[in-house]
Amino acid sequence: MTIAGALLVVTLVSLLATLLVSLISLTIRIAAPAHPAEGPAVETPARPLRTVVDAGLLLSLALGVATLIARAALTGHAPWSNLHEFSQAFAVALLATYLGLARRMPIGDLAPLIALVAAVLVAYALTLPDDILPLVPALQAPLLLTVHVGAAMLAYAMSGVAFAAAVAELLQRRAGDRIAMLPTAAAAATAAHRSVVIAFPILTAAILLGSVWANLAWRSYWNNDPKELAAAATWLVYAAYLHVSVRHDRWAGYAPWLLVLGFAAVLFTFLGAGLLFVGQHSYAAS
Repeated sequence: MTIAGALLVVTLVSLLATLLVSLISLTIRIAAPAHPAEGPAVETPARPLRTVVDAGLLLSLALGVATLIARAALTGHAPWSNLHEFSQAFAVALLATYLGLARRMPIGDLAPLIALVAAVLVAYALTLPDDILPLVPALQAPLLLTVHVGAAMLAYAMSGVAFAAAVAELLQRRAGDRIAMLPTAAAAATAAHRSVVIAFPILTAAILLGSVWANLAWRSYWNNDPKELAAAATWLVYAAYLHVSVRHDRWAGYAPWLLVLGFAAVLFTFLGAGLLFVGQHSYAAS
């Protein structure tokens, strides 16, 4: 096993441990009385556990970054040229964007869902071959490989945070904001909107750069390739979200559902378009 592979295993262990601690913390908070008896303020066991969760996510992020650096050193190019590499890069970007937003917004209670999604991505990466093979001719464009795929990865990560916030918003709407272990519906909606506002122009740039790259590699800006069509459909879903999220009528209620659909579209673009259909991007499905 390479150093990058070993670091990836340790990253998964760190994420699973963080997920376990976060679930214990939530269990303690659920079991705590809603209105504690009057008296001196006593720190509950959940608070130090919350600090451990934050530290675990930071450790997982650091390990993930180290994994990508080691992989880049081994391959000599940006570490996201195939599904194995992109899956781990996706997880790292998800952790980074979540931690960045959590410093500015009250969405710390989304940590279990973020840790779970990141752990699934890392676990999936570990199931894929990590052989270092020469890049196919279409990928032999170092700048575009770095910027185009890197932009898509960042946009996907932001969509992952928006998805987690949308799930929280939907649950809190149904419960009337009575679920103490989740952000309020308003806070979740704000976090989701901010994530998409950042992600949408990045996704747009990624698609435009992909068209430029397609023209260089295949002499056509658009080829109706399954991944191209899936990316366009994903873009349309998030464009629809940005439209309805600022409305003040019944259509606004569909905004979080569009984020759930959008993340499903992201996952299909990421996995399904390459694995289920044969196209010009099928080389990356390995």
